[in-house]
Amino acid sequence: MYFNKKALIIGTISLGLLGGCAMAKPALEGRLDAEFGSAIRANTQAHAIAPTPRQKADTYIPADPSRTALARKNYRENTVTEPQPINQNGG
Repeated sequence: MYFNKKALIIGTISLGLLGGCAMAKPALEGRLDAEFGSAIRANTQAHAIAPTPRQKADTYIPADPSRTALARKNYRENTVTEPQPINQNGG
């Protein structure tokens, strides 16, 4: 069996370098505060409004017949406005 000496050396060095990248513990272990993420949870709770039991029970939302008719008309005539993408870069 014939081995290319150069390929064997490169392979050995590559395996050695990749083995050095392995870690026994996560990179940020012991560096994160126990309160990490609490600001997001606090903001979520501040902006969430808990509905009353009466509001929870009332799930009926009546349809607007005029808007329904207009939507059907636009669909049939192929005049539905295409949604435009929102520019996330602010410009």
